[in-house]
Amino acid sequence: MTPSITDTFNRTALLAVHEGTQATVDAALDAQVATGMAIVADSMADVRGQAALCTAVATAVRAFGHVIVITDGHLPLTAGPRRGHTIVQMIEQEGARLAEDLTDVPADWPVLYLGDAALPASGGGVRLRARWSGWTAHVHPADTGTDHGLEGNILAAIAAAALGVHEAFGAIRNRPGSDAGWRTITVNLWQPGSSADGPELTHAPASWWIVGLGHLGQAYAWVMSWLTYADPTQVEVVLQDTQRVVDANHSTGLLTPVKPDLVRKTRLTAAVLERAGYDVVILDRRLNHTSRVLADDHHVALLGVDSLDPRRLISGVGWKLAIDAGLGVGPADFNAVLLRRFPAYILSDQVPGWKGDVPQQRRTATAALADLQRRDPCGSVQLAGTAVGAAFVGVITACLGVAQGIRAALFGDGFDVINLHLQTDDVDLAPATREVDVVAARLCAL
Repeated sequence: MTPSITDTFNRTALLAVHEGTQATVDAALDAQVATGMAIVADSMADVRGQAALCTAVATAVRAFGHVIVITDGHLPLTAGPRRGHTIVQMIEQEGARLAEDLTDVPADWPVLYLGDAALPASGGGVRLRARWSGWTAHVHPADTGTDHGLEGNILAAIAAAALGVHEAFGAIRNRPGSDAGWRTITVNLWQPGSSADGPELTHAPASWWIVGLGHLGQAYAWVMSWLTYADPTQVEVVLQDTQRVVDANHSTGLLTPVKPDLVRKTRLTAAVLERAGYDVVILDRRLNHTSRVLADDHHVALLGVDSLDPRRLISGVGWKLAIDAGLGVGPADFNAVLLRRFPAYILSDQVPGWKGDVPQQRRTATAALADLQRRDPCGSVQLAGTAVGAAFVGVITACLGVAQGIRAALFGDGFDVINLHLQTDDVDLAPATREVDVVAARLCAL
């Protein structure tokens, strides 16, 4: 059976189809393949530096056609999905290329420097630096002076790398009015939109439950694979999904390889988290009106689903804490993030935007979709209704969700709503209105 176009089409290349910058879907794919960026890193003995490098590489290869990495490739990775492999093995497995310097990097490619890494780059293209301090990810032009050190926690390091790739991607996209690649942008995972330091990262929830293992679910698992629990065998992670991976999942799913075997997403994700030492439970069934947790369960649920039906059920399941994340679906909002926490002042089936039937978003009849309509009417309809996605947005969202779970474990507080738009750097928050009971487990000091 021939797979549908939605099972194979790169979700990030789909951006050019929906915004009308390419005349055909093939031109959109070719334009994405022609792009490239470079990543420069050092100090890779530190797990935070390793997390930043692996995240930058994994998100970059899914957004750009070519990625060149300049770093020490001989060191072994001590955590993450590819723990035990060397850095050069990770780079090759992700589909990037290791180089000794920037000689072969075209002058117009963005270059992302991680931490204190320094290496001259020719040309006048975008040159970015990603740093992390406390709970905050920072990205700014590489030649901008800063006093931000590298004493941040591992979540901030992961988010900084993804934010750096986001800014590089925004720079080559070159949308009117956008200053991506030339601005300073920060994401505070503890309290978005503020300069709050937050406490030291010493504990995290002792139980997690991930519902939906696509774009967001795999990003959550990616982040969890880097958490340094003192005894991960005592940390239970429930994985719930019914789907199998398809080719298109590679473009947004950090755990999905190129041309994957058609395995269940639960198995793909479980393999990574079991390698990290977690006690993994698999649920190959949908969330429905019969879904309930036991009274003594203390899981923090992280939902990354693409329909409203499971979202409406959240309050009835009985999780001590559930965090739902939603992403924008089109060219204007694919990098917009909305997180909701439950229990909240309102039940999940009473959220105004989740009640009733929501009409499908109308797509502009772009030249690429019109061309596809002439050749494949069914495929055109399918692709018109498919959401744009970028792996770097999912990672930043996952860092926010995990951070809010940790905040609840440490203090019981957080935010009922976090609304963040990475393109405009706008943030809106609604403080938590209900206390939650989350059991914490100790993390090793870094």
